Amino acid sequence: MTAPLSGIRVVEFGNLIAAPYAGMLLADLGAEVVKVEPPSGDLGRGFGPFVGDESAFFLAVNRGKRSVVLDLKTERDRDLARRLCATADAVIHNLRLGVMERLGLSEEAIRADNPAVVFGVVSAFGATGPYAERTGIDIIFQGESGMMSITGEPGSPPQKTATTIGDYVAGTNLALAVCARLVAGGGGRVDVSLRDGLLAVQSGWNSLAFQSGRQPPKMGTASPFLAPNQAFETSDGYMTLAIVSDAHFERLCLALGRPDLLDAYPTNEDRMRGRVELAHALQDIFAADTTEAWVGLLTDARIPVGRVLSIHETFADPQVVHNGMDLSVEHPGIGPIRLTGSPIRFDGSQAVIGRPPPMLGEHTAEIISELLTT
Repeated sequence: MTAPLSGIRVVEFGNLIAAPYAGMLLADLGAEVVKVEPPSGDLGRGFGPFVGDESAFFLAVNRGKRSVVLDLKTERDRDLARRLCATADAVIHNLRLGVMERLGLSEEAIRADNPAVVFGVVSAFGATGPYAERTGIDIIFQGESGMMSITGEPGSPPQKTATTIGDYVAGTNLALAVCARLVAGGGGRVDVSLRDGLLAVQSGWNSLAFQSGRQPPKMGTASPFLAPNQAFETSDGYMTLAIVSDAHFERLCLALGRPDLLDAYPTNEDRMRGRVELAHALQDIFAADTTEAWVGLLTDARIPVGRVLSIHETFADPQVVHNGMDLSVEHPGIGPIRLTGSPIRFDGSQAVIGRPPPMLGEHTAEIISELLTT
């Protein structure tokens, strides 16, 4: 398979997750990604826990790249960075507002040498506007997007999602926007805001607030749109059930031998009105048997149902293994490491998984040699 972005060069000035994750996605799609790091490295390299001398945090979002260390406080290395950017199809970064400009690597400076470059930026709240100079990390955006106001059990204090979802959404949005610009022939600027990305992924809840004029309530694992659609405790764990149509609910009631529930709640409107009472009735039923028993029964009945798995259980799942999501790569410094595979497939094949995550400055000599000989 020819990788879709084969022949594309991306230069990444990235810290932590957002731009590095975008760079990794582009590398998975076949782009040559050169990661420019200061002598101290991407900040993510300092986050434990460590595997040997390498940060597990850094390893997670930096495979497929080459690392070049440049001290951009020196004129020599700033010149090398400009020469590197002149060879790029895209330059991406998530540095604070004004940092690239102070380093002599503004969009205008880079475009003077490379008019066709795609210039991609991840900002906190937006590249312009009243909050443009504010800094922030994921928990800030989860709080200021409304996400923490709808996450958790009813009556609970503000809660965030376990993952730093804003960073990963922003990285995905940046990679998508860069690809769109490349398809259009290159050139131009793309801007991605971390907070805007979170506003976008909760569009359904935003719409609920817009149309009702009220704040959507916290509902734990339940849905504000459908019932029953939540987690239930079984005799040995938890399962999730998602009834998204009246036909699903009819099959559920027949599989459980409870036609009375179908008579009482024939439509989703009825089920939402009696959501709490219905959930209690179903909880009493599901507590009587194991997760595997219920998942087997309801899967056979063509009802959306699933297990609540730990991370280790998830990566032992045969479908996850079949899909290649449990990825092993050979790292030059620490040997074989496990990473999360790419969720993207082309023509039945998983997106290209290239180089392992680079050691700090691992490719500095070869990249500088390339620049000086071209």
